[in-house]
Amino acid sequence: MRRSPSVPILLAALAALLLPAALAAQTGGSTPAASRPPGCRGVTNNSSTYRLAREGGPPVEFPSYPQIEVVQPGSPAALAGMKPGDLTILQDGHDLIANPPKKTYLAGDTVQFVIRREGREIPLTVVLGRWDPPDAPEGAPRVCRPVGAAAGG
Repeated sequence: MRRSPSVPILLAALAALLLPAALAAQTGGSTPAASRPPGCRGVTNNSSTYRLAREGGPPVEFPSYPQIEVVQPGSPAALAGMKPGDLTILQDGHDLIANPPKKTYLAGDTVQFVIRREGREIPLTVVLGRWDPPDAPEGAPRVCRPVGAAAGG
């Protein structure tokens, strides 16, 4: 039996209607970008640079991919499955060394990462959180909490 060509069109329209609601439920609601703070993952990274000396010219520097040192418990990164030792290779399809993203990411944004763990590349999706407290002096402890999580707890 042959399906009507309208069935795939109806399914696509239904998915287009349901997808925004599903994403809003995951992020705790949709808020305008102007009212959202900068986003966070809840990790501490370490990046290094290899310097190669050149005769008669300045040295050439080769940066490394950021390696995750610490993942805050309960943070968006922890919820997504990031672990200490992971190398962050891609962010939203951008190579973090050759072509880092230019976009400013806000709390509630969904970001696609590819991390390298034990020789394997693993895609992870992180819904960026918000800093608690939002404005703290340099060096003061802050926690990255998922959007919608209660502050201070």
